[in-house]
Formats: sequence, structure tokens, C-alpha cells
Amino acid sequence: MKRNVMLVVMIMLVAMMLFASGCAKARNQWASEGGFWGSVTGGAEGDYVIISQSGGEIMDVWKLRNVIVQSAEGSDGWLFRDSDGNAINLGGDVKVIRLKDKNPTQWEQMHEYHMEMEPLTYRETFNY
Repeated sequence: MKRNVMLVVMIMLVAMMLFASGCAKARNQWASEGGFWGSVTGGAEGDYVIISQSGGEIMDVWKLRNVIVQSAEGSDGWLFRDSDGNAINLGGDVKVIRLKDKNPTQWEQMHEYHMEMEPLTYRETFNY
């Protein structure tokens, strides 16, 4: 009996050491997918800001609440649905930001923008 308890304690200590020290990659993945359970169950919804650029110019900015943004299967791009429910596939120069804890300050600093609907560039429109 004492041997079984010692074995369980040893296994728990090894597991805790691995979890605490060598799993930075796993912790990054969990944060990206909404935590450990989001990672295990296929991703949890969250708030995202997605910025698409071309030649250093901002072409599109999406501000999305309670969505899932995922890596597109078979490519290095991204897949998500916009606020109208349209499926969007992005590739190239894209920044995907998952906001932590519905950060209102960071959310308000970003502006939704789509170059095909605007006469001015993003920087001209928002004085950057």
C-alpha cells in the first residue's frame, strides 16, 4: 500500500514539474484557443481583432465578438465568420489578436475598416 502511495506521489510530482516548466508551447496554444478546455474541445469563442495588410497598408480590420478564428486546414491562412455570418478565408500578411478578458481599452483602440468601402486609407481615416 505504501509503495502505491509513493508511486502516485512521484507521478504527480513529475506531472507538476512538466506542466510548470516545459509546456510554454502548450500554454500559448491554450491561450490562443481560450484555455485548456477550449483547446481540448476544439476551441472556445472569444473576442478578436484581425488586421489584414498589403504592402504595409491596412486593407481590412475586423472586430469580432464571441467567434472562433481558426487556422485554415491545408494552408497557412485563417478562417472565421464575420458579424454578418460570411465565411472569410485570409492569407498573407495577417495579424490575429485574441483579446484577453474582454479588454475594453484595447477593443476601443481598434477600428473596423474595409478598404473597398472607404474612400481613404485606414491611417487617413483614423489620423494615424
